Parts: sequence; C-alpha cells; structure tokens
Amino acid sequence: MWLISSMNRATLPQQATQVESTRICGGGDWISSVAQRRRLLLDGRRREVDGRWVCHGMMTTSSSGLDKVEDRVEDLNQHMREGSHESPLVVRQASKSDEEQARIASVLDEAEQMPDQVVDVVVVGCGPAGLSLASELGARGCRVILVGHDVPFVNNYGVWEDEFVELGLEHTLDRVWDTSMCYFREGTETTVARAYGRVNRKKLRDELLSRCKEHGVSFHPGTVMSIDSSDDSKSTVVLKDGATFSAKMVTLASGGAAGRFLEYESEAPGTAAQTAYGIEAEVSGYEDAFDPEKMLFMDFRRHHTGLYPGTATRQVDGEHPNGGRGLWDTEKEAPSFLYAMPESKTRVFLEETCLVTKPALPFSVLKRRLYRRCEALGIKIHKVYEEEWSYIPTGGPLPSGSQRITAFGAAANLVHPATGYSIVRTLGHSPKMAEAIKDAITEETTCLDASKRVWDALWSLENRRQASFHIFGMELLCQLDLLNTSDFFTTFFALPKNQWEGFLASKLSSVDLLVFALLTFAIAPFNIKFRLVNHLITHPAGKYLLETYMKKESE
Repeated sequence: MWLISSMNRATLPQQATQVESTRICGGGDWISSVAQRRRLLLDGRRREVDGRWVCHGMMTTSSSGLDKVEDRVEDLNQHMREGSHESPLVVRQASKSDEEQARIASVLDEAEQMPDQVVDVVVVGCGPAGLSLASELGARGCRVILVGHDVPFVNNYGVWEDEFVELGLEHTLDRVWDTSMCYFREGTETTVARAYGRVNRKKLRDELLSRCKEHGVSFHPGTVMSIDSSDDSKSTVVLKDGATFSAKMVTLASGGAAGRFLEYESEAPGTAAQTAYGIEAEVSGYEDAFDPEKMLFMDFRRHHTGLYPGTATRQVDGEHPNGGRGLWDTEKEAPSFLYAMPESKTRVFLEETCLVTKPALPFSVLKRRLYRRCEALGIKIHKVYEEEWSYIPTGGPLPSGSQRITAFGAAANLVHPATGYSIVRTLGHSPKMAEAIKDAITEETTCLDASKRVWDALWSLENRRQASFHIFGMELLCQLDLLNTSDFFTTFFALPKNQWEGFLASKLSSVDLLVFALLTFAIAPFNIKFRLVNHLITHPAGKYLLETYMKKESE
C-alpha cells in the first residue's frame, strides 16, 4: 500500500530473527512493547560478512574480540533495511514472475564489456528508481549501463492522480477513484476529496523501459558482488558472473540491500519499517460494508478482534463488545488499518497495513487481522488471485556525503519516513538527480569530489532538515497506541488541504513544516498535544530534529 516501494532483487539474508506474538485479552495480537523490542535485538544470529562475524542482534565483534558499538548499530539498521525477521517473505515477493511484462534484455541492448572502457554512469537496480534515473541520464547525453536482475515490477502502487498527471504518467493508471474515505472511529467517515489511482505496473514499466531504449541505455543482468573505488578517476562494479563495468560514477538504485555498499551518518534514530499483507480477491458483501465507488484509504476501527461475523457494520461508537471503542488492553498493540482498492463490487485489492513500527509487524499478524476484519465486516473471500507482502524500510540514518558512490530512490532514503511514500518522489526527483550527476562527472576530476557534489544536491541541508522533521513524525507514530493514532489522523486530515497534501508529497519546506507543526498543535486534542511536546523533549528524534534545524551550511 502507501506506495509499496520496489525492493532490491538481490538475495537477502535468509536467517531471520524469530519473534513470538504475545496473546492479549480481547482476541490476542501482537504487542510492540519495549521488552519485546529488546528481546528482538538481543535474539540475533551470527553470520559471516567480509571475513568477520556479524550478529543480527545487538552484538558485533571484530577479529580482536572488541565490540564495535557503531558497527553493531549499523548492522541493526541494515538488518531492518533488508527485511528484518520477514526477509524470506520479502524475497518471495521480489521473486514473483509476470509473463505479461517483457524481459529487459529483450528491450535494451546488451552492455559491451571492453577492456579499459569507462562509461559515464553505471546504475545498479531495475526498479522504478533505476529505470527512471537511467533514462533521464541517457536523455542528457550520458553513456549509461543498467545493471541488475531482469525481473518484472511485482508490487501494487497507489498514487494521488494529480501527482502522476504532473509527471506525465497518467496513462499508466488502471483505475482512478474521485474520492477516498477514512475511518478512525465508529460511525464517522472522513472524506478525502482528492482523486487516487492504481498504477498498472506493466504500463509503468513499459513506459520507463521505452524511455531507456530511446536514450541508448544498455543492460547487463546480474548481481553486484563488489564495487572497487580505489581509483580516483573511476569506480568498477564486479558482478557475480565475473563481468566488470567501470564508470565515472556508480549510482545504487536497488532498494534497502544497497546499504551494504553505503556509509551512513551516525546521529539519526534507527531504521523502522512499514509492513502490509494484501490480496487481490473475488469477494461478496463488499458493497454492504463500503462504497465500491470510493477508495478506502484507512480504516483504523478495531474490527479484527472481539466481533462476531458480519456484525462490524452495526457497531456504534462507544459500544464495542471489547470495551467502548474496542480498546481493552490494546495500549501496546501496534495499530494497523484496512486499505482497499475496489475494481468492482466483487473484485477488490484488500490490504492490512501497519504504517510504521519497530520491530516490523509480522506479515502473519497482518494476514490474521485482514481475514478476521473481513469476516467481521461480512466480506466473504471466494478466490485469491494474488498475495502481496510489502516491506518498506523507513527513516533511519541518511547516507554520508563523503563517499565515492552515490544512491537513489529507497537506497538513498527517499522513502517518506512517516508515510512510506516513495514512487512519486523518486520519479519526480529523477531529472534533478540526473542533472546533478551529469554536472558532477563533467566538472569534477575525482570520483570523491563528483560523488560529494551529487550527495550535496540530493541531501542538501534544507532536505536534511525536512527529513529530520519527517523522522520525528515517524518516531512519534511508532510510539502511539490505537486510540492516539486515530486521534492523530483525525487531526491530520482536519488541517487545511494544502498542509496535509504538502506533507504527504514531501513538498513542504523546512519552514513550511514548522507552520504545519504549529497548525497541528493548535487543533489537536490535549492527548496529542501532550505527546507531541513529550516526544520533542524526551525522544532522541526530538534532539535530532533540533540539532539538524540549527546546523549551518558550513557544518
């Protein structure tokens, strides 16, 4: 959902930390408590990386036997970027096939391997970020080689229609709903008067591939094993099949797994994750629960537990069998919501989404909630055409600006930390990123200077300030229980439209975001006011926000 980012197709770690769900009063479900988080971090398994043992938990030990705290923290962040305890299902999602989508090798020319050849840019990754950046670089006269796995787009993408119109991609939308609806409590529908569309992934991929073809991008399939940046004038990508390609600049656009090759700042709070389990299904009873002419954006009502089948639509606010609003003993339950895109009255994409949490809410919990919720709503599932496991790393440290390689898309932390939005932002940034790369490789003489120039363009101080604000919001959402989450989003959508639209689209400047914060505080109920102030004063994200806003350009 929320713009399901395209994960890297490289092999991800298979040793997943196992976390037990804790059953609680009122139906039993996952509790994202401090104690459980600590258990997750401590219950790591070791694996060997680059000649040293690395623990997926809290322990990282060098060959000398001395613990390295910085490495240990970064190992946890990378563990989260690559799927955490859900990595097997992340790999399963990324490994899906789609015979309707053309193979990249059938569209783009094979990249030539020539001794001593140095091209302008090697782009690693064949998702939306990689294809869009490669095409924009080619359009500016750069010689580009695209490297990655020759796989289809497999995720479902939902976007605001006006944003895709602005990108000139409205023809890739399958379906558009004029309005969306949200439910944060029983009996109250919040209408979002903004058209929302579902992307046809084949049409989008075909469009991006045709642009790459038009601008002379060549392709080589494979997995990157290493990147040699020891030469000041070039970087060399080494693939698993033995192929090597040298370029003035290497840009990673391959999702969270690209973090293995990147360096990060040390000040920011750790990486979190958005998880979602979805199904494309043939159903009956949907029109009795929801208007099939509207898109269901968020339904936070607690229908996944405590209700008899078919009774959810008859619930009255304050009279849930599980206590008032159904909140008995749910203070530490990680909230999730139902998201639905109805293609018709009988065919619907249904998805249970946990917006953000640490650790990631398991897919098994989300699946259980989705089926229980549908049963309570009287929605009968007759046939499942497709299952989806969406895992989006959010927040965490930003990439360091002093490294010889660059990154783009989710690999460069362009996912909105508080919402999981990524595809529109990535596609919209592609021209600027391509322009920055072209200028850097033309005017700078070393890889390091060129890369620093690109990083400064992508993550300027202004953009870092905006990111620190978004991370602050993400960390706040990680702390809120179901009641406070519902109150927060009721407040959010009560803001002037330009404010919440700008926030979701990452279009508010760092100063605009302060205005956004003041407006939110002004109309929020007392419980949200209290949590905002407490979060700013006591949470590391508050310190990170203040320090980033107070930095000067020279620092």
